[in-house]
Parts: sequence; structure tokens; C-alpha cells
Amino acid sequence: MGLFSRRQDPGKELARTIVTRGVRVRGTIVEAHDDGERWSVTVRFAPEGAPARTVVVGQRFAPQNAVGLEAGEPVELSYDREDPGTVLIWGNPRYRVTHHGAVVRDAREP
Repeated sequence: MGLFSRRQDPGKELARTIVTRGVRVRGTIVEAHDDGERWSVTVRFAPEGAPARTVVVGQRFAPQNAVGLEAGEPVELSYDREDPGTVLIWGNPRYRVTHHGAVVRDAREP
């Protein structure tokens, strides 16, 4: 989008929604695929007070946040409490990014 565009960026709108009414939970990656520009991640999680559900999320990731996005791996995500199908993925909790930008395995995570 152009610098002076009046249209809202859908990614920013999603982030704003998740910040205001999102619920952070852990899920499991069922399938993940990177097409070079965007990831398609199928994730299974249980919204509070509801049965588990499977959702496909299309999202861009910085290379550091894409580490560990593989089938069977855990994932931290936030979902919109009013629409649990709206999901934002934060990344694999087994890895973290240092202040120098390096990705390291988090010793606190199994």
C-alpha cells in the first residue's frame, strides 16, 4: 500500500482486533507450508469453553518467527474471542529471538 493510502491494511486491522479482544492460547500445527511470500498454517487449538477446532491461517512471518513452524510442533496464537476462526500466530514457543536477532532454543520449553 502507498504511503498516503486511505485504505486500511488488513494485517493491521487483524492485529488491532487481536490486541483489543484476543485470547492467547497454545495449539498444535497440523500442516505448514511457505510459498516464499506467505505461510499457510493449519493449526488446531481449543478456544476457551469450546471444543477444539482446526483453522487455516495465511500469514507473513519474519524469518526468525518462522523457525519451528512444522507439523506436530506447538504454536502460540491469539484468536478473536468474538470470532474464534480469526487467528494470529506468534510462533513456536520452543524458540525465542535474542536482542541480537539470533534464534535460540528456549531451555524452559520441552
